[in-house]
Amino acid sequence: MTNQQKNEIDFICHSHGNSKILCGDTRITAREDSYKLFYLAQGSCEIDIDGTCYEIEEGGTAVVFPFCKYQIHQKENAVFYWVEVSGFTASAILQRIAFSKSKPVVGDIGIPGFERFFELPDINDRAPYALYRMGGSLFVLISYYLEHFPSKSAETESYVAEACAYIEERFTEPAFGVKDVAERLKIDRSYLYRLFKDKMGISIIDYIVRRRVAKSETLLGNSRLSIKDVAYSSGFSDQMYFSRVFKKLNGRTPTAFRKMIFPPHGDI
Repeated sequence: MTNQQKNEIDFICHSHGNSKILCGDTRITAREDSYKLFYLAQGSCEIDIDGTCYEIEEGGTAVVFPFCKYQIHQKENAVFYWVEVSGFTASAILQRIAFSKSKPVVGDIGIPGFERFFELPDINDRAPYALYRMGGSLFVLISYYLEHFPSKSAETESYVAEACAYIEERFTEPAFGVKDVAERLKIDRSYLYRLFKDKMGISIIDYIVRRRVAKSETLLGNSRLSIKDVAYSSGFSDQMYFSRVFKKLNGRTPTAFRKMIFPPHGDI
């Protein structure tokens, strides 16, 4: 299942499924800016993340952070389930769990039949009830990891959570940047960079840019706004730069994205 499912609280499911129909070494087709969770329901397997190989035991989970390269080396008895998510709500929750880029694997979650929580609704409908249903299923799934594997690093969690909250307040200001975040938290920029990158998988500036792009996607749903107004209202001071960044992250220009939302009369 690969159709993107999005709800109104910015928790997006891009794909989900299981390995029962897959053979040999596997790499799920995935977006670079998403988190990938792999739960091993049966057997054992290995996952290579950015050149480091990790063993996953039965009941364990591996998390691939955004922009990491990975490949799963399956064994004959292995059955795994996956879900691929993105969105700032997803990031905010995942940063409170004991996953990190340097320690991406956790052990047996200890819940019999846990794979049922990866069997998300297969809904192609864009109706609000369908989107909320998908969002609710994602929250239930992630809540178990938050319960069983809470982050032990109170300092990291506090700084990263405060940074994300402050970014949310000010990301639409074109002059806003990493310096402002560091000054607000009153910590060294290099130290903040390491904490944020380790927990979120991307740098603060990349996070700000993605937050601006996410805002622009919402604004592009308003056909009365010009592309220039969308760029400025999202925190970009330059329309050309906005268009380049938007296309890099979405695979299409802002204009093409808008046409997808508002197709010409007669198109499906």
